Amino acid sequence: MVDKEKEIKEGQNAKALLEDPLLIKSYEVIQNDIFQKWLRTEIADTNQREALYHSLRGVLTAQNVLVNTMENGKILEEERKGVNNHGKR
Repeated sequence: MVDKEKEIKEGQNAKALLEDPLLIKSYEVIQNDIFQKWLRTEIADTNQREALYHSLRGVLTAQNVLVNTMENGKILEEERKGVNNHGKR
């Protein structure tokens, strides 16, 4: 039970982070910077483009971890509400 409460709290924290204007702006700036660097690569510089691709994937993975944490917390919270509502009948 404690683990579920912890995961619910982590989900709420992840939601707050995903809605935080500074974090949103940070992700946008980082992604835009990577994209702009990609646009300026020389056609033969496949290594640089690949490195930029991996950088972008890292940023997107970090965002996905937060989204998944938030979604898991929401599911557990809904389950908890369902259990609480059934117990009140």
